[in-house]
Amino acid sequence: MNINGWLHHLSLNQTAAKFSIPNTGTISTWEKLYRSYGFSGLLAKKRGRPSMKKSKSKYKVNKPKKELSYVEKLEQEVYQLRMENDLLKKWHALMKQWEKEGRH
Repeated sequence: MNINGWLHHLSLNQTAAKFSIPNTGTISTWEKLYRSYGFSGLLAKKRGRPSMKKSKSKYKVNKPKKELSYVEKLEQEVYQLRMENDLLKKWHALMKQWEKEGRH
């Protein structure tokens, strides 16, 4: 008799249908785990390979940054200014839309 059957006198098939579980074997497995280990047997367990342990160093070592060339610095600045410009254009368009709707 399955766990749900203990309380409501249902068969494995009836229990599977009630909870939309496609395989009655799943319920049997859960029942065996519950009988052997109690509720803790039904809790999810970690699966797969354990992650690699990171070093427990308290201090991060900052890698020296690559020195950018003059052209790279200018390209970075142009990129930043373009982003700011796009943001301001969008903000301006939103303000115009709000004025039209009377929401300022």
